[in-house]
Amino acid sequence: MPSMGMYTEEGVLTAWLRPAGTRVAMGDPVAEITTEKATFEIPAPEEGILHPVATIGTSLRVEALMGYILRSEESAPAGVTDGAGAAQTSTLPAEAPPGPKLDAPAAGPLRASPLAKKLAAQHAINLQQVKGTGPGGRIVEADILALVSKHSAAGQAPATDRPASECIPLAGLRRSLAERLRATLSTAASTTLTREVNADVLVAARRSLSEKLGQAPSYDSLLIKLFASALHERPELNATIENDSIVRFKEINLGFAVAAPGGLIVPVIRNADSASFREIVAAVKDLTDRALTSRLQPAHLEGCTATISNLGVHGIDAFTPILNGSQAAILGIGRIAERPVARGGQLAVGHTCVLSLTFDHRVADGAPAALLLDAVARRMNDESFFSSLD
Repeated sequence: MPSMGMYTEEGVLTAWLRPAGTRVAMGDPVAEITTEKATFEIPAPEEGILHPVATIGTSLRVEALMGYILRSEESAPAGVTDGAGAAQTSTLPAEAPPGPKLDAPAAGPLRASPLAKKLAAQHAINLQQVKGTGPGGRIVEADILALVSKHSAAGQAPATDRPASECIPLAGLRRSLAERLRATLSTAASTTLTREVNADVLVAARRSLSEKLGQAPSYDSLLIKLFASALHERPELNATIENDSIVRFKEINLGFAVAAPGGLIVPVIRNADSASFREIVAAVKDLTDRALTSRLQPAHLEGCTATISNLGVHGIDAFTPILNGSQAAILGIGRIAERPVARGGQLAVGHTCVLSLTFDHRVADGAPAALLLDAVARRMNDESFFSSLD
């Protein structure tokens, strides 16, 4: 299993994407690994014949054996068999594994993955009474989830002081998000500035760029370019705090929030200030498709220096975004809609939207943050800015 960088040291094998015995080229996706952060495709490291070893549902640490890529004349080492379910391409086993037995404690020393330990603690499960299905009897996250599901299916009576409810384990990406957001709120001095901005020029520019590019660019693409350019002008919040220092990044790598099936995920557009608009449009489409179909690679999530979150597409007028990890700025975008506006002392109708900039007050004061938000607003109403995009 390859390293997922800073994102995890452990993952669950959720699918083999090629059947055993298939010839694969170097770089072909052959397996899926699901971590706390996301689901990643694992490419073949060499050309050859795929011989899966690890079974679907197995929790693997970095450098654990997943399988072999063999030459035509080679065979797997003695005693190594194909992983059960290796030819399946679904992201879950065809049938849920039976719940772990509770009639006898596991023999020998207790071995459990960190994910399993955390989940067991959340649900008050005694690990000594869980039979592990991982390598060497190791207790893995799937064992705890199966036990929780078993209890739920058995119709356990809910607590008398609350109505009947469904218990959904806080696990995987959802748990990772919860832990990261809680950590952010407890460490950063988060403050949010809001501003209603005229969006007529932005709406018109999108129509014009649709003709120029041959396709309608997403508002996310436009706002990534806007925000990156504004951060280039006002770099104070393209930063983080490490130990007792403010670290200001030289690169402007913008993340954009995507509502993936497993939870919110933030792919990253690197060097968004210097990238061409066509490159940003293509990258946003590619990364969004990958996020929605669980095909992101670790590199797609790394190096983010600031983030945008667009809930306007869901009809939200304004909201308070939460900082993404240790970053110092996140720009929230509300719904672009026709609203009453004052022009030259007269009432008119125009497109507006609310921008919400949440920033870490430890990194900068309110004035630099306000100037950054103003830099975004100015560009939204600057026809020359959009006409220069290519």
